[in-house]
Order: sequence, then structure tokens, then C-alpha cells
Amino acid sequence: MSALAQISNQIEGATITGSDVEESFYTDSVLKRANIPVLGFSSANVENVDLVVASAAYTNQHPEIARALDLNIPVLSYPQYLGRLLAQKRSICVTGTHGKTTTTAMMGLVLLQAGLDPTIVVGSDVPSIGGNAHSGKGEFFLAESCEYRRHFLNYSPEHLIITNIEFDHPDYFKDLDDVISAFSELALKVPAHGRIYVWDEDPNRKSIQSDAPITTFGLSESADIRATEIIFKDEKSSMKILFKGQYVGDLDLHVAGKHNIVNALATIALCHQLGIPMNDILSSLGQFNGTKRRFEHIGCNTNGALIVDDYAHHPTEIRTTLEGARLSFPDRRIRAIFQPHTFSRTEKLLLEFSQAFQSADEVVIADIFASARELEHHTVSAPNLAEMILQQGIQARYIGTLDDIKLYLNQTLAPEDLVLTLGAGDIYKVGLEIVS
Repeated sequence: MSALAQISNQIEGATITGSDVEESFYTDSVLKRANIPVLGFSSANVENVDLVVASAAYTNQHPEIARALDLNIPVLSYPQYLGRLLAQKRSICVTGTHGKTTTTAMMGLVLLQAGLDPTIVVGSDVPSIGGNAHSGKGEFFLAESCEYRRHFLNYSPEHLIITNIEFDHPDYFKDLDDVISAFSELALKVPAHGRIYVWDEDPNRKSIQSDAPITTFGLSESADIRATEIIFKDEKSSMKILFKGQYVGDLDLHVAGKHNIVNALATIALCHQLGIPMNDILSSLGQFNGTKRRFEHIGCNTNGALIVDDYAHHPTEIRTTLEGARLSFPDRRIRAIFQPHTFSRTEKLLLEFSQAFQSADEVVIADIFASARELEHHTVSAPNLAEMILQQGIQARYIGTLDDIKLYLNQTLAPEDLVLTLGAGDIYKVGLEIVS
């Protein structure tokens, strides 16, 4: 919502005010720099406005939404309004079950450094683009696009990047086929003069059909854009880039893991298609330094233990993040501190979660971070998951509260430890409080 607020003035010439709960967020400083006032919730806030844009977190019973409806003021949801803004520029949508934030951030950096001055909306704080949004004057609009509740069907992208397709959001999607149908429907909205970019190794990519041409990226020989001769060292990787089998340059990437190489390849595929010189693309990617809550270095404990935080909350994300940590830090003891996110996801993917920690030396499971939208009863519990991980032959324990986890870590941290907090809830607070 804060990202939309920042770009609305540039695109629509709108005067923006906002309202929110009275709690501090990192976006507060961003909105202050943009001269956008944020008020406490009150029905009086909407008395003299032309349009209300409301987070999907709130229903029509919210006092501001209810008052707007009483006054016949139009109320749009976040995806509805983003779709309206996207339609006013050449739209580039980045979607997929995993990797969309980092891929959007990489693309935003390359487009900015190429002088295209795009409008950007991304789901994290990205230092290289100055926050979670950029209000550009150029013709392109780059937006991270979420599949939840088919929100992305509000958009009609000219360019569509699909990082991968897996089963997630089980509180909404029935199964993998339901997820695939949503992505397939979005692909059909891409015009014939546009283009779709898909991960070549994705087993579900064959379901994507469109009048638009399709470019593939990945590590396999069949990918249009691929990386070869990859060398990992510390949190960096170097590789040669091939386009349709022909060598086009070297890439030095300063973010960890194979998954980030794939994110970079998606970026190369799009930006090459837009006409940015390959040398410029590779140079810009070499300057990319990550996003908030994606393998973010929090700091070190007093005895030298390294504390890192990551938003990973799906089994595939956890596995790839831990594999990247193992590649980057082969000599450290990796201690994964995982807070499951939502009962529905934990229940539906319980077996996959239990098998996702093979690259960790120790796993600590916190209580499940429940979603406000989960009303039904669920039988799964955090101790269930800890026990199943133990059965995989990995040292695992359940420690429910964040305070108890902090106490345990402070009593057991060693200089060679890498503590990796994982989850989409508030598990990051553990890392912030144990650094020196």
C-alpha cells in the first residue's frame, strides 16, 4: 500500500493521504520523505476524497470503507488499483510462487541504470532502488505481482515473468492444478506483441500457453538464456552467460545461492528483450546487493556468530535458502530458526516442510504464526513438525516463544555458528535482539 501511495501522484496527479494502525513500520520513513501523511483510522478520513484504496486485509465493515460506501465514494482493493495504474504504462509483471521480490528488485536496478526511469512496485525494501517503490517518468511500469486469490488477474501485462509455479496459499487454492489454472489465465492476457519469460526447469511451464512468444531462462542446456561454468565462493558466484547457445558475457553475482542465479537469468532475459546492451545488464547485476529479509545480514553476536534473516516460508524456499547458506558458509554450523506461517500452509505441506531442512545442522521450530484470515480449526502443531524433522535424522527441537528461543540461543551460541531465522511472520525479531 505504501508503494502505491508513492507512485500515485506521478501517474494520476493525485493528492494522497493514508491511514493505518498506530504501530511503527519501516515504511513510515519512506512515506514521510514522500510528504504523505499517515493518520490513525477514522471514518472522517474519507469525508472529502474521490477514491479510497483499501488493503485486502480489511472488509467492508472497516469504519473508513463503510463510510466511503455510505457516501458512494468508489473503493478499490490494492490489486484493482494497481491494475488501473499499470494500464497507463507499458507493464512488466513479475510473478511466481518464489523469487518474485528479488527478481523485481534486480530488474528495477538494471532498468534504472539503463536510464529508462521505470515506475517500480516491489514487496520489500530494496536499497539499490531507494525503498519499495520508484515513481518514474519513463514508459515502463515494473510490478511484483502476487497470485494469492488470483489478484494478478487484475493486470494485463505486456511482459510477464513467471519465476516458477508451485502449490502454495492452501487457504485459497484447492491444489496445484488450481494454481496452474490461475497462472495460465494470466498468461492468456499477454498480447501477441508482448512476451512471456518462464523458468526452463519448471515442470509446470508446459501448461503456459499464449499468443505471445515465450523466452526460457535457467541452468539447463535447452534454456534460451542460461548460465554455465558457475563458481561459488563465499556469498558470491561467477559464471558465463549464454544466449541461444552463444557466449555473451560474464556475470559476477554478489548474492548467495543457485536460486538467485536463476533470478538474474530472468532479469537478463527481459532486459535483453527490451534492448539494453548485454554488457550493461551484466554490469548492473554485478552491483545488486539484495533486498530486506532475503538472506539479510543482521550482524554478529558478541562471540562472532553470524545472524542472517530470510523471508522463506515455503518448503522450496527454505530448502534453497539453506542450500545457498551451505554453499556460502561450508565451515559454519547452520542453525535454522523457523517460524511456520499459517496453519493451513503448515498442515497441507507438513511432509514437505519436514524434508526441507537437510542442509541445516540444527533446527528450532517456533509456534505457528497464525493468519487473521484462518478461522477454521487445524490439527497441525509446531511440535508435530519438530518431531517429523527429527525423524529425518536432523537435530530439531520445538521452542515455542521468541523470548525462549532468544534465551536458548544466547546460552548456546558458538563463534562458528550461522543463525538463520526463517519465516514470513515476526521471527526476524529474534535475530535483531541477539546481535551485539
